[in-house]
Amino acid sequence: MAGMTLLDRLSAGWKPWVLLFVLTFGAAAPGVFNLPALDRDESRFAQASKQMLEEHDYIRIQYQDELRNKKPAGIHWLQAGATAVLTGPEAKQIWTYRVPSWLGAAFATLACFWAGLPLIGRRASFVGAATFGATLLLTSEAHISKTDGVLVFLTTLSIGALARLYINKDQSKKMALLFWFCMGASFLIKGPVTPMVAAYAGIGAWVWTKAADGKGGDWWRVLLWWPGPAIFVAMVLPWFLWIQAATDGQYIKGAVGKDLKDKFTGASEGHGGWPFYHLTHLPAWYFPATLFLVPGFVAAWKALKPNGPEGRKWMRHILLVSAVLFVGLLALSYLLPLLPRPSGTGMVPQAVNTIATLKPLPVWPALLLVTLGWLASQPKWQDRWPIGESVSTDEMRGLRLIVAWAVLTYAFFELMPTLLSHYILPAYPAFGLLGGYAATRLMDGAKWPVTRWVSIALFGLGAILLLAASYPGVTTYFMAETAGDFTTVSADEVLASWSQYREFPLWLWWPGFILCGVAIIEFSRRHECNAALFSILASVLIGWHVRIYMLPSQVWVQPTETARLALEDVCGVPGEDCKWQTPARILALGYAEPSYVLTLGTQNLHPPETPLDLPSDPSAYPVVYLINFEDRKAEPPVTEEVAHLRQQAEQMNLCVTETESYYALNYSNGDPVNFRAYRFDRGGCPEG
Repeated sequence: MAGMTLLDRLSAGWKPWVLLFVLTFGAAAPGVFNLPALDRDESRFAQASKQMLEEHDYIRIQYQDELRNKKPAGIHWLQAGATAVLTGPEAKQIWTYRVPSWLGAAFATLACFWAGLPLIGRRASFVGAATFGATLLLTSEAHISKTDGVLVFLTTLSIGALARLYINKDQSKKMALLFWFCMGASFLIKGPVTPMVAAYAGIGAWVWTKAADGKGGDWWRVLLWWPGPAIFVAMVLPWFLWIQAATDGQYIKGAVGKDLKDKFTGASEGHGGWPFYHLTHLPAWYFPATLFLVPGFVAAWKALKPNGPEGRKWMRHILLVSAVLFVGLLALSYLLPLLPRPSGTGMVPQAVNTIATLKPLPVWPALLLVTLGWLASQPKWQDRWPIGESVSTDEMRGLRLIVAWAVLTYAFFELMPTLLSHYILPAYPAFGLLGGYAATRLMDGAKWPVTRWVSIALFGLGAILLLAASYPGVTTYFMAETAGDFTTVSADEVLASWSQYREFPLWLWWPGFILCGVAIIEFSRRHECNAALFSILASVLIGWHVRIYMLPSQVWVQPTETARLALEDVCGVPGEDCKWQTPARILALGYAEPSYVLTLGTQNLHPPETPLDLPSDPSAYPVVYLINFEDRKAEPPVTEEVAHLRQQAEQMNLCVTETESYYALNYSNGDPVNFRAYRFDRGGCPEG
């Protein structure tokens, strides 16, 4: 009872809105400022936003001279706006580009609470939103300047508006307009993801109600009120026309004809994975909300399962239909690529070629809804099953929407050929709300002993993985493994240069470890409110440990920061205060990561644009090259190119300043890097 009293106090009035915002905002804050720009997606996103400010072109999306026709421009507008307000285009710090994601993730926690209010009530929504807001995936995406932090906020907000139409049945035009605004804004952020997730939640709940009660209801009709779709069109169409004109019609070809198509025809850019990829990531990514994940689905099952023998037969029939559709799509996934493909170049043969490469499994949730919706409208179905014999309560209807949101979204992303661990994030608020519902049921006296021990095991597994990965001994082990991959230097020399990175403070690690144990003990003692509180605190402390002490200290896995150390030895970073004149740009050989361009300057060159000869124009000096001697694919080989530059420098009577070697691991491709910076000056070597 004491736990419920505390929960009532925390979830009442204005307090939950402040607490939930501060939770996610504060958990992510250290990463926003402490972590260097990440390769590769974050730096590409931020660099494109940076070039919008530099070139005053807010329509085209560019990475240096290359058009980036993949995602819409919405996130770039937000990042460019945040940077313009907080610093300016000349600033090279990554944190300003992270502000939209940071705020988006914090608002997503509030949106989760708001969405749950009409569906499961205030207390359950507060617990669900709090555990969701502390999850490792959300707080990590909050300090990465990509689309996902803002996307999950808009997606959750749109389903909150949908939930009020669905539960209240009041045909609220305000909620309809909010829904369509979210559709337009989210489409400008990441295309069709939010409309798809919202459709799965809304249509899934409608079909479920129709199949169980005989009538899905017309709560959705207000969404057809013309100002709503007009808002969507007004938000999306102008930019779409502008970008098509600005890119000579290439945007749609790149975004849909390549980027989107590649994700559905195979593992785009090598991002494949094993079966149940997202499920296996849950122990770590969904920590600490894993404590209530299994109880959430058990509680929903117990509340929603049909009663009596006829009800159980109805459920078996549903599962059979689901399995048949899944097996059919699985068979097509193997058969379609085997279809003979015409060799013609016309539109129809090209379309056939495209169809033959598709992986149809991701359409399983949509096909399931269409099939069940059709079956539920058939007289034979209605005669056979006990439709409408029991009245659905608001609680049951609310859980139907949450389960449809959670399960169908999860299934879609789990069945996609392209697998990235953050894709599943739009389903996490639904998982959180189910967990919050289960937590209040447990506080009210529900037992579920097997579920409780499974939850403890799942939570414990996540805690062990996170605590082990953030302990100094693990980094030392990986250092030793990586040092053996270098071919230009001995492993002992590499390890000696990395000795300063082997240890980092554990002041937050130990309290996080202890709080994980306390959360497990409290959960086993049936003190669910305390368990939720301690698990959230544990997640925040472990996250702070990683973002304040562990990751910032591991410069050996930050190749661009390692490159900066080499460049600083010869005053080679453009625009920075130094004892010598700095160059106008850096010329890189053997290194081309996006973080290098973002943090050191758009004007800097990398392979294959890097010139292989020293300039003859005296005004071009000083010239600085950043060279990775571990590049094994360079043509000509790096050692030959360095010898060529030295020979040219000798012939031109240039001063050559060379740094010592700096070693790192390029985590983007798994290759070691051995950086040295070379500075070439006319008229003698710089003094000092």
